[in-house]
Order: sequence, then structure tokens, then C-alpha cells
Amino acid sequence: MRRGLAFGLAACCVTAACGVRLDGGQPSGPDADPSNPDAAVEPDASTDGPAPLGPWGPPQRITAAASSLIEDDASLSSTGLELFFSVVDAAANNKKDLWTMKRTSVTAPWGAPAKLSFDTTTYSEETARLSDDDLTLYFASDRPGGPGLLDIYKTTRTAVGGAWSTPQLVPGVSTAQADKWFMPCSGTNSYMVIFGPEIGQGTLGAQPTVCAELSSAQTETGTFLSQDCKTVHFASNRSGTNKLYTSTRTAVGATWGAPQEVTTFSGVGGAQEDPWIAADSRTFVFVSDVTGSKDVYISTR
Repeated sequence: MRRGLAFGLAACCVTAACGVRLDGGQPSGPDADPSNPDAAVEPDASTDGPAPLGPWGPPQRITAAASSLIEDDASLSSTGLELFFSVVDAAANNKKDLWTMKRTSVTAPWGAPAKLSFDTTTYSEETARLSDDDLTLYFASDRPGGPGLLDIYKTTRTAVGGAWSTPQLVPGVSTAQADKWFMPCSGTNSYMVIFGPEIGQGTLGAQPTVCAELSSAQTETGTFLSQDCKTVHFASNRSGTNKLYTSTRTAVGATWGAPQEVTTFSGVGGAQEDPWIAADSRTFVFVSDVTGSKDVYISTR
């Protein structure tokens, strides 16, 4: 495991393509032909499962977010209608600001980007992750009041589109290191987080410990958990360049499997990080620096 510290964008896991069950029904009624059991029958559409997942489409750079500045730390809302990301402000000692964009449907263009209302002009705000209901936003900040270099804060709203509350420290989870990419595990008191260069896991109210099966001697960042908390995605430079990885486990609290590199988007090129995947496994967001500056990309299927 790593011994150093690193600055970067809750137990570990990456979302894999979901399995599909097709329940083909037997024909009934006057159109059925019991004398010919080999006759072709139409499946009962009412009992069919979800359509099988096809291949990922070519990742598209989100041009509304692109600028001459560095954008990273990308997350979507569960509906895919809100994008949250960080912008590095070189004029302010490379601190990060949190921005958001909205759209009216998943096929509509993105609206103009805007800073989040609670973003400060002096301190960094970064690595936003939303709760499953989109009403709580967790992020990292070096604003005063926390124990470390970056600490975990949360802000809430009463409805999607509503105003965000004044951010508050998440009690007990921050360390003396740089803490970021905090994700609670839905329906449990466990979470995953990056602290220093490590992937950490813990229980709410207590500081994390290193998730040894996912961490390496290098730097990991960008942890993202599936809604069932059994799949994690993250980025690591364990191979020399930042790449995306995933891992699964059988249950919350179980040991994670050996991380596997996500090669699906390797054709984009560049160092890749900050993975986010939709609950239905049909939208994938990540960041690449292939253009010479970090930009946000999105792929669908």
C-alpha cells in the first residue's frame, strides 16, 4: 500500500453491465395451436424483461463545459439532467470551483454553466457526488473548520431544482489528509472515500481505513459506487498513466474482487479519471486530458 500523500477529484466498487432476464410467455387462447408444439410463437411482451444492453456509443466531449481551463470531477444526477463538475482557477492558486449545468431532457442540449451558490471565492470546492435521491450533495473543501487538507462537507435541498443549504462538515469522517470523493452506501451506515492517495472505507461517524484489495502503491481517485454498493469504479495510475478500473463484491462488507481495467473508452486516449455510471448502466461519464486540458466526456447506450 502507498505510504505517501496525494491531492486529487464509500467501500469500493465499479458498475458492471447488468444482466438481462427474458421471460418468454407461452401462447394461450384461441390462437394457440396445441396440436403443433413446434409452431413458432410470439413472446408475450408484457412479461419481457428490459432490453439487452448494447455497446457503448462513442464518448462525446461536453462542449458546453469545455473551456481553456481544466474541468474535472464530473457527476450526473440520477435523472441525467444535472451535471456537476469542477473548474481549476489558475488565477486563484489553482483552487477548484464547483459548477453545474442543466438540460430539459437527456437528448436536449446543456444550458449555460453556472457556479453553485455555496461555492466560495477563496477556498477549493471539488469532487461532488449526489445521493440517490439527488437531494444531498457531498463535496470536498479546504475551507476553515475541518481537520485536514481537504474535508468532506454536505449540502441539501428540499427538492430537485431548489436552493442548496449552507454546507456542513460530515461528522467524524474527515482525516488530516486530503479527503475527497465521499460516497455513502445507500441504506447502510458505510461509505467509501479517497483519503490521501488511498481508497478508504468506513462507517458514518468514524474515519476511514485503507481498502487494501483496491488500493495500490500508486495513487487512486474518483471512487464511484453503484446503488447496491456492490460495484465500484475508480481511477488509478498504477500502470503509469491514469486509467479507469472497476471491482465487484457479493455484499456490503464483503471483500472486493481484484480490480479490472475498464478498456471500453481507451480509444478516446489521454489519462482518464472521475468515472460516473448511471443506475441503469446506460450512461457513463468520465474525464480525459487527451486535448491537452481535462474535459468531461459522456457515452450512452
